Amino acid sequence: MKRNTTFNLPDDLVQHAKAYAAREGTTVTAIIREHLERVTGYKGENVRMSDPLVDFSEGRISKETAIKALGLRDYAQLLVSLGDRDLPLPKLPAHVLEAMTDTFVGILQQPRQEEDR
Repeated sequence: MKRNTTFNLPDDLVQHAKAYAAREGTTVTAIIREHLERVTGYKGENVRMSDPLVDFSEGRISKETAIKALGLRDYAQLLVSLGDRDLPLPKLPAHVLEAMTDTFVGILQQPRQEEDR
């Protein structure tokens, strides 16, 4: 069963989301659905149970969900498990990479700003 849901979001955020979706060849609905599935670990009622390690590697579930599902102690054990199975780390969505890049650039620029004073 599907349900239409209304979200109250800023117009500029919606416009950015639509532009991102167009660039990535997807829809805003698909982005929201995939994110909610990833953060909640939800797979749908008719989806077969699969390997949480493969699901994490393919970016379908979060590291927290994978750690819990696999009964691991922490992220380090999850990384070792990926290596033991010769599975790659999941690729991060473009918007996450962009946010991380912005943060990293900001950190790199801080010492320069202090030196300029």
